[in-house]
Amino acid sequence: MSRYPEPRRVVVTLADLRRATILERARASAIAGVGADELGRLVDAVMTHSGSADDILRGTTVFYALALELERRLDPSLTWEIAQTWDVALDLSAGQDPVAEAEATATVEAALVTGLPPDVAGELTLAQLDAYRQAREDLDKRRRRRRKASTG
Repeated sequence: MSRYPEPRRVVVTLADLRRATILERARASAIAGVGADELGRLVDAVMTHSGSADDILRGTTVFYALALELERRLDPSLTWEIAQTWDVALDLSAGQDPVAEAEATATVEAALVTGLPPDVAGELTLAQLDAYRQAREDLDKRRRRRRKASTG
């Protein structure tokens, strides 16, 4: 029997990855020593089991770093040294979280309409969002009339 303790199993789903913030992704990239321009390729290499051995290794390191960033939401004291002892598993079978994806789309669309940050725009009521749209349409109409009057 081994004297080594059983590693803590951390399962990361595709939905978890999609819910990671931009800052969490940036921190994970920095921890793994991977540039933003390489991130997608390395993640794909691991998810599709393709690519060079170096790409798989670096991509796996990225997933460990992402797992660390997600777990830090629950325990901010976790370190990279601790994360490297985990048994990180990817569960991509469930796919994306349709509710989270719908929320992301709605908040970004509301942000584009209002000019507000997505987290603020996502808290608007439907009546407020409609009022923003109407105000934007009215403003655009006035601008077109002024332009037409000044050129006509």
